[in-house]
Amino acid sequence: MRPIGNKTHGDLAEIAIAEFIRQYMYDFDAVRVGKDLYRAKTHEEDIKIINEITKDEFPVSLKAYGVGPLQLSTDKDAKMFPRLEQEKGDILGRENVRKIFSDPAFSEFSNINVLPLIYDEKKLQCNILVFDYERAMNNTCRISRVASGRRRKHVVYRFYDSEDAYVCEVRYGSATANALQRGLWDAHEARPEIL
Repeated sequence: MRPIGNKTHGDLAEIAIAEFIRQYMYDFDAVRVGKDLYRAKTHEEDIKIINEITKDEFPVSLKAYGVGPLQLSTDKDAKMFPRLEQEKGDILGRENVRKIFSDPAFSEFSNINVLPLIYDEKKLQCNILVFDYERAMNNTCRISRVASGRRRKHVVYRFYDSEDAYVCEVRYGSATANALQRGLWDAHEARPEIL
């Protein structure tokens, strides 16, 4: 997919997932909305899934990635990183972390259903990862500011659970920063064979 180009393989993912839902998930329909919403610069979602029985609708943002770090949100308004910078260092304790997750800077991401599609072109493997925002929020106990240096050009904020296991991270970004780097990331080396 990568040789075809980022935009094209994103479009192919939209088509593939929407068709999969239409053909194999009975009582559900899917509509591609990414093209229209992207042009309007209003939302990050790519498809809308409709429960044909209840008529409930929910948007899904598809992310197509090779093996490696996964960008879960581009943080188009550049709110997350500046909000964390206001804290002037590490954020400790579940209550303080919960305040960060509840902040308007993070609230937009809490409403996005992200579905990363991971692929390894050399091994011809792929898999789907589900990022559970609520679980990440409930499990995070510490947010640490990691300075630049040692092959890192910019500061990041890493989120950890009570056992010091990595949860996710927020990468640098003012409105002028590269949107391909800015936002919420899961930096695990997500290998398709172990997902």
